[in-house]
Amino acid sequence: MSMLRRKLRRIWRSVKPLRLEDNCELVAFDLETSNLDPRTASILSIGAVPVRERRVMLSECFTRTIRSTAPVDHEAVKFHRMRPMDVAEGEAVEEAVADFLAWLSGRPLIAYCVGFDGAMLDRVLHETGQGSLDNVQLDIRDLYRQAVSRRNPDNAPALALDAILSTLDVPVSGRHTALGDATAVAIAYLTLKFGTTWHSARAA
Repeated sequence: MSMLRRKLRRIWRSVKPLRLEDNCELVAFDLETSNLDPRTASILSIGAVPVRERRVMLSECFTRTIRSTAPVDHEAVKFHRMRPMDVAEGEAVEEAVADFLAWLSGRPLIAYCVGFDGAMLDRVLHETGQGSLDNVQLDIRDLYRQAVSRRNPDNAPALALDAILSTLDVPVSGRHTALGDATAVAIAYLTLKFGTTWHSARAA
């Protein structure tokens, strides 16, 4: 581990928990897409998990694989490993997004790079005449940056998801899958909010 990473961990352990609304249930979510341009990318999968009090509600998770014939960027495949043949039998994107919004039921959203994922969902909603995504949206990068800056305002922490998860001691399982990354974001959120760890947080 680098000296900077060790320093960030020491800083994090001395940071007070964020003062967010304790009774606010939200949903951590992630999308896997064919490329990283929100104007042209297709959604390949959606994964989401509710965060209620100090629990990651894995038993209530939402997952969809979405049918797509769009070309998939080779660099993206290296990460999410979703080839066109893997999504050929998925659900239509307009149905999957409609199901997701109904399941979401107005709850706030949290994600890594939420602006990208939110823009992707919004584009589908507009294109299919389903309105827009009006849910409150939080970015785990912003919460992490705020937490670190409370202790050291001059510090500019690394904001890659792997760096955040490593600094917060969040275990990685199913990285670069929609549900795996959504779950990791949920655990990171609990760590930031309550100063807890995955081992002391509860899953249901």
